[in-house]
Amino acid sequence: MSAARPPEGARSGAVGEGTPPDTTAPGWNLADIFDGVAARVPPERPAIVHGGTVVTWGALDARSNRVARAWLAAGHLPGERVAFLSRNHPGYIEGFVACLKARLIHVNINYRYTVDEVAGVFEDAGVTAVLYQQEFAGLVSALAARFPALRTRICLDGEGQGEATAAFQALAAQGDGSPLSIERSERDPLLLYTGGTTGRPKGVIWPGNRYRECQLESPLVRQRPANLQEHLDLVANAAPGRVLPACPLMHGAGISSTLGELLNGGTALLLDGRSFDAGELWALAARERATRILIVGDVFARPMLEALDANPGRYNLSALKVISSAGLMWSEEVKAGLLRHMPWLVLADIYGASEASGLGYAITTSESSTPTGRFQPGPKTVMVGEDGRIVPAGVAGEGWLARAEPLPEGYFGDPKKTAEVFRTIEGARYAVPGDWVRRYPDGSMQLVGRGSLVINSGGEKIYVEEVEEALKRLPGVADTLVVGVPDARWGSAITALVRMQPGALLDEAAARAGLAPYLAGYKIPKHFFDVAHLPRADSGKGDYRAARAQAEKLLT
Repeated sequence: MSAARPPEGARSGAVGEGTPPDTTAPGWNLADIFDGVAARVPPERPAIVHGGTVVTWGALDARSNRVARAWLAAGHLPGERVAFLSRNHPGYIEGFVACLKARLIHVNINYRYTVDEVAGVFEDAGVTAVLYQQEFAGLVSALAARFPALRTRICLDGEGQGEATAAFQALAAQGDGSPLSIERSERDPLLLYTGGTTGRPKGVIWPGNRYRECQLESPLVRQRPANLQEHLDLVANAAPGRVLPACPLMHGAGISSTLGELLNGGTALLLDGRSFDAGELWALAARERATRILIVGDVFARPMLEALDANPGRYNLSALKVISSAGLMWSEEVKAGLLRHMPWLVLADIYGASEASGLGYAITTSESSTPTGRFQPGPKTVMVGEDGRIVPAGVAGEGWLARAEPLPEGYFGDPKKTAEVFRTIEGARYAVPGDWVRRYPDGSMQLVGRGSLVINSGGEKIYVEEVEEALKRLPGVADTLVVGVPDARWGSAITALVRMQPGALLDEAAARAGLAPYLAGYKIPKHFFDVAHLPRADSGKGDYRAARAQAEKLLT
C-alpha cells in the first residue's frame, strides 16, 4: 500500500506549541469548541451514559486529551485517518473527540462489513490507525497483514491481539490530561463515509467550520452564536440537553446528533443492546430523562410506537421534548400515534445527505401536521431543472434537489464524482446529490426518489422511495423495500418485498387497489412477496443489493 495521502481540505503543518484560538473570530474549529465547553461546564456533569458506565465532562476532556497525545507521540501527523470499527461505546465518542483534538480524521466503518469491504474503505481512505472493539480483533489482524501503513491499533474494550495493539482504557487513564497546546485550523475536516447500499462507500470531506455552520441552520436551534465566545456564553447559561441516538454512531446521523448535543455541553445516552430494542430505548429515555431522541424513520418509529401502545403509562417521558428523524421516511400516522402518547412533543424530519446537510425540515406537533414525505426547504435549498438551471422560487414542478454553500470539499480521492455532484450553476457552487423532488405551489417539497435507486421499467423512470411510501400507507404493512429485477418484457420489473404486521396477510389484489390512488399504473409493482425479514443495516437504511438478490431468488 502506498503512503497515506493528506485529504483534500485538510491543512498540513507541524503540530506543537501554538497560540490559543481567537474566540471572537467567525471561524469554527470543533476541537476548540470541545476545549472551551469542557472549561465552562461543571466537570461532574455526565457527558456519556452507557449501561452502568458514566463518563463525566471532566473525564471526557482529560481522557480524550491523553489519547490525542498518544496518537501524536506515535508519530501521526495532521490529516492522517483513523478508522473506527465499533458499536456504540463511550470510547467511540472519546476517540472521536481525541481525533479532533490531535487534528486526525475519523473514518466511520460499518461493523457489519466483511473483511474485503472494510479493506476497501481502508484503502480508499489511506488509514494509518484503527480504534476497534475486541470482537473485531480477528478482522483487524487480517487487515494489518494487508496494510503495512496501519501502524497503530487501539482496542477499546480489551488488550486486542499482537504486540502492535494498545489498550484504549490504559491510554485514556495515564499521562497528561490537560488541554493540548496546539494551533488548529477552522478547516480541519471530518470525513464521513456513505453507507454504500447501492455502490462502493464514498468519503465526503467536510471542513469543520462548514459542518458547524450547517448544524446551526436547523430550525431546532433557537440561538445562533456568531463566534466561539458567544457560543461558550450560551453554554454556560443554558440548561443542558440529553440526546439518545437510536442508530449507530458509525452512521452519519448518529454521530451528528451526538456531536450537536455535546458541543452544547450536554449528555449522550447510548443504548447497550447489540440490536435495536424499543423497550430498552424507552426505559433508558425515562431513567436518564432524555430530552431528544434521534431515529431513522419508520424502521425505528413503528416499534417505538408499538412498545408504547403495549405498555401505556409505563415510562415517564416528561423530560422528552423532541424526536428527530433523518435518512428515511417517517409516516404521518406513526407521528400521530407518538403524539397521542406524548402530545407535548415536537417531531422533526431532517432531510439531508452526507453531501448536503439541511436540505429540508418538516416539523410536526399536536397542533400542526405535515403530510407524509413533505418538507419545507432549508434556507440554502433550491431546485434544479432538467436543463441544469435553478428553477425560480415559487414555481411548482419537479427537479433535482440542491443546496448552496456551506458545502463539503467533495469526495475523498474522487475528482470525477466530485465534479458530478458539486456543480457550479449560474456562478455559484451547489451540491446536487441526486434526489428528485416535487415542489408544490406553497413552496413545500416532496422527495420522489434518488437517482441511484431509480428503476427504468418499460422506458419509464420509477423512484423506489415513492413506491415504498405508498406501500407503507396500506393497512397491515410494517415495512417494505422495492427493487427492479431483470425482465424480458419490461427491462426491469418493479418488485416489492413486504413485511406485514403480526397477524396481517399480504393480499396482492388489495395491495394493487390500495396503491391506485397514489401511483400511476406503471409504478405499481409487478410482483409482491410477503417476507419475514428485510435486509437493512443497523442504521435503518435498506441494503438494496441484498434485497435485489432476495427478490431474484424468490422469483425463481
